[in-house]
Amino acid sequence: MIKTAKLAIKCILVTAPLWLFPIYCSTHLLEMAGEDYVAPLWNKNFTNTRQTKYYSTIIIGDSTANAAYIPEVLSDSTVNLALAGSSTIEGYYTLEDYLKYNKSPNDVFVSYMDYHLEEDDFTWDVCNWIHKFTKDQNKEIYEMIQKYGNESVEELVSGDYYREAFMYSIYSPTVYSYSAFKSLGSMRDETNKNMYADATVRSGRYNSITNEEYDPEDITGYSDFIVGALQEEYYYKILDLCKDKNINVHLIKLPLSIDSGFVDDYEEEIQDYYDDLLEDYDNADFYWFHTTYEHEFFANHYHMNNHGAFRFSRELKEVYPEVFEEDDVDSPERMLAFDTDIIGENYMGEISKWIADKPYTLIFIDSTGQLNDLYYPYVGYNGHDIAWLDLENANSKYALWYLSGTDEAMPPNVQIVEGDNGITIVYGGQSEELAACSEYGMSFAVLDNVNETIVCTRQCLFTDRGFREVQ
Repeated sequence: MIKTAKLAIKCILVTAPLWLFPIYCSTHLLEMAGEDYVAPLWNKNFTNTRQTKYYSTIIIGDSTANAAYIPEVLSDSTVNLALAGSSTIEGYYTLEDYLKYNKSPNDVFVSYMDYHLEEDDFTWDVCNWIHKFTKDQNKEIYEMIQKYGNESVEELVSGDYYREAFMYSIYSPTVYSYSAFKSLGSMRDETNKNMYADATVRSGRYNSITNEEYDPEDITGYSDFIVGALQEEYYYKILDLCKDKNINVHLIKLPLSIDSGFVDDYEEEIQDYYDDLLEDYDNADFYWFHTTYEHEFFANHYHMNNHGAFRFSRELKEVYPEVFEEDDVDSPERMLAFDTDIIGENYMGEISKWIADKPYTLIFIDSTGQLNDLYYPYVGYNGHDIAWLDLENANSKYALWYLSGTDEAMPPNVQIVEGDNGITIVYGGQSEELAACSEYGMSFAVLDNVNETIVCTRQCLFTDRGFREVQ
């Protein structure tokens, strides 16, 4: 009996690495993942969890959709579940997974670039690495590729589809050992957790969060619109799923940059295709943003930067006012997302737009002596006026102004104390120093009045371009 027990213990110890490694991987995927896997992992976790909050609007699509739709701008109940590199295949299963655990949204917006509709490619490896696809979903994908794919399963995905899907499912060392090794002694853990937290704050948006501007080299022509049979069948699966769940579907062709050119046949092909596609779906519509955006609104040829996404999201609300009519909700979570956008902003005029009609207060130290005259033509009038800020000591040292995004008075619990080089602002337990500009310009602090926090302190010099670039 003792010998048998010892033998069993030895067997357990010898085989320990084989079963401990999968356990470790299953509990440490975020720490092991490469940067490109973090957002998909967030997406998978979100869609496979019952959310305590109801989302009335869901975005699915590829990286251009993830970059373009800003949830916090659209509404307090919008989430962006679009995935970089994805196609209608991932879009369908993302929506299917979400609806297994959550109440159906009222509306789903769908956007894919032409090349993701024409080609059969999709992110099979990424999705299986993060365990997004179930066994049944992988089986369905296999059968759909066999039936509708332009390429064989072996050419498109894997020479041994089911074996590789199985190896992913059991966290096989042949798949995960490289990532586990690369994560040792690296900063992946901290970096990935920060990226994951940022995706949470931004309600799933993670792509092209930048204000870098695109510099095109030539014109990109669009002459043919082609949708592959595989992608089309998953288009239909999305539409059928939404019809079954009484969800409104909006297929949106996103704006492109001004270096894009379209021939007449191309435009007709698009309109004819979507007319045919949606013929039997009264709950669905197609809208093409024919407006082309200047290069300053793009990070590259296809992906909008933050300025472009901000513009598009506001224009989308004008096209679908009935979808985003509850825009007056300013939850603490939504305001935190706005805070992250404002912190990354580099143009003063854009900051004025971000805070418009939102519970923000800006406090200015004017080093020009004429901010009241310079503000409106150079900062960007947003329907709200700057006001002189009187302190108890009568502003003996600094010219102080403030701007409310909602035309409210200065919050009563904001304390301002003058110092030798500027002022100290105390708000909601925070204390921040705002130094006066040493040059011709202004310094300012942004206050979030819902979370009662000081979002950031910045300065902006006055140049021949006006108050433009924020430092």
